[in-house]
Amino acid sequence: MKKNIFILVLIPLFSVFAGATPAPTIKGADVFSGKVLEVTPKEQGTVVVFLSAVCPCSNSHVEELKNLSKEFPQFSFVAVHSNTDEDAKTTQEYFKKVAISFPVIQDGEAKIADEFKALKTPHAFVLSRDGKMLYQGGVSSSRDITKADRKFLREALTDLKENRSVQTPEGRTLGCTISRGEKNVW
Repeated sequence: MKKNIFILVLIPLFSVFAGATPAPTIKGADVFSGKVLEVTPKEQGTVVVFLSAVCPCSNSHVEELKNLSKEFPQFSFVAVHSNTDEDAKTTQEYFKKVAISFPVIQDGEAKIADEFKALKTPHAFVLSRDGKMLYQGGVSSSRDITKADRKFLREALTDLKENRSVQTPEGRTLGCTISRGEKNVW
């Protein structure tokens, strides 16, 4: 896969209605086909989650993420794979096996991870339709979701679905560090 096409672009999409707020679009290469995907927000926004093909912490949260994408259809969901030390074959086999029902973008040079300042896998971000960060942090309060006493991402999405402000806008991110190779981070 060509690493140069794996980028995050926030493209304003303008509504035909005057005064409409631009919506951020997340753009990058599909982990399977390499074709460029554009993920636009749904009515309540977008959930971006950074995942790894080899991290047990990331893997323990996949079922929760699949459930959330079904339970909160008013949000677009997109997974981003940014670990530079995980080869394409391993990555493709993993994501095929876990059968995530939403797009997975390959971030070969960790540009999307850098843009979001994503640290670990899983690391989740919830953006409003106009690009405002509503939540960022862990999917849950534990490296292993079966031991979590809080499900931060679920709580944030529930707050938003019920038209409340997010009560916990930031949760501790636990998991495996996103490998960026020799690149300095920030």
